[in-house]
Amino acid sequence: MAVFGDYARYYDALYQEKDYQAECDFLEQIFKLVALQPIHSVLDLGCGTGGHALLLARRGYIVTGVDCSEQMLKVAQAKAVEASLPLDFHEGDIRNLDLGQTFDAVIAMFAVISYQTTNDDVTAAFRTARRHLEPGGLFIFDVWFGPAVLTQRPTDRFKEVQQGETRILRYARPHLDTLSQTVRVDYSLLHVDGRQVLDEVKESHVMRFFFPQELSLLLETRGFRMVHLCPFPQLQREASPGDWNVGVVAQAS
Repeated sequence: MAVFGDYARYYDALYQEKDYQAECDFLEQIFKLVALQPIHSVLDLGCGTGGHALLLARRGYIVTGVDCSEQMLKVAQAKAVEASLPLDFHEGDIRNLDLGQTFDAVIAMFAVISYQTTNDDVTAAFRTARRHLEPGGLFIFDVWFGPAVLTQRPTDRFKEVQQGETRILRYARPHLDTLSQTVRVDYSLLHVDGRQVLDEVKESHVMRFFFPQELSLLLETRGFRMVHLCPFPQLQREASPGDWNVGVVAQAS
């Protein structure tokens, strides 16, 4: 079953509380503190419905977004047109993407790299990031953090969102596989009006969790040096087993 297929039309409603402003502030902090040259152009790998891309464009960056989900990109493109923002979107797989140009920074936000579940997938995505950067360019992403996943353990979750006169009900059941360092999350979603079911969606998302030395090694194999790891999006704090998501900053060699 495709990831972010029918689920895409409910994505923004389900994550309406996500603080994209704070996450873009986090990115700009890194741009100012770590970048060797001013950041003007950004490649957003796994851009989804454009949450980060649109905000960065509003802040003056030249942003190109890439996603493998046609449905997610349609939402992103519609939002860009509505906001009169000149974003460039491409449908593609981040494991083999080649746009034939370089950017000042590459980002992969909201655990896009955790969707790369094998070493081949991860290194292919890292190769793509390196292909689109000059030496010294920044690659910034966030992933599920192994110490937190194994300490806290994934649990069943239920979410209810009001959408106009209707409600979206989502149940998430995780299945942890410690040997493969993955969690399969089975989503069951209902769109209801009172007791009437308007739509039903089922999707399974497999997420990989990572450890610091593993990330450093995998990045090195594809021409990067890991320069910072922190709780996402808190640049100044050290990551701990209480932090499910960590941000990673790497620099192209």
